[in-house]
Amino acid sequence: MRNFPVDKGCPSITYIVNNWPRTKHILKKIVLSNYKKPDLYSFTIICLKELKFFEIRSYKSILRKLSKICSMNTNFNTYHDPHHFKSVLIIACILAKQINLKYKDRLLLVIIALTHDMNHQGRRILSGKPYYQENRSYEDLKKILFKKILNFNEMKRIKRIFQSTYFPIKPKNVSDNLEKIILDADILSSLMFGPQVGIKLARRLKQEIRYNEETELLFTNFLKLLGDKCLYLDYSKKSC
Repeated sequence: MRNFPVDKGCPSITYIVNNWPRTKHILKKIVLSNYKKPDLYSFTIICLKELKFFEIRSYKSILRKLSKICSMNTNFNTYHDPHHFKSVLIIACILAKQINLKYKDRLLLVIIALTHDMNHQGRRILSGKPYYQENRSYEDLKKILFKKILNFNEMKRIKRIFQSTYFPIKPKNVSDNLEKIILDADILSSLMFGPQVGIKLARRLKQEIRYNEETELLFTNFLKLLGDKCLYLDYSKKSC
């Protein structure tokens, strides 16, 4: 089987999965690394190859455009930035390799994982408007995708999944495996490596939203808010 290294000096996603949990420290290093801007386009291509999606050439221009937008970070976010997109992409791909996703869903998975927080407004978000950011990201994506590679029903599905990532409200009746993967991947990096990593990521969020209390309190509130929300996949639960 051909090897697709995640990054320079790193093994492939298949290697990480096949040797789990001994490779957990490798994934941790990839997730926490933020010393250089990640090449999101390369990550999308690697993930599609890992998921055995064989029509990549037809979608390269779209993926390149979306990756460029997600790499911009025009609001100088310290949490919802290209590194967050990178982490969600890789973790979503790892989870997807445990499930026999439908062929087209493999493409949707990569697109959603990449763009679910596209053009994130950071501290500029109006806290009193649920789904504000999620709908904004969806509309930005819709302008690029609709009628080009996805149909109305697929876009409607993407909008539902985007809205489900709005953390304060627990989504109802989550039965879609694609949605389960995205929801788990979006928060797993803060849970699967222990509280020290969770606090380190919370520190990035604290800086982004100008949170005035202690970082530990922000992370504790995240865990409390998690409350009756949950990880949806058994593999996700076992990874923590």
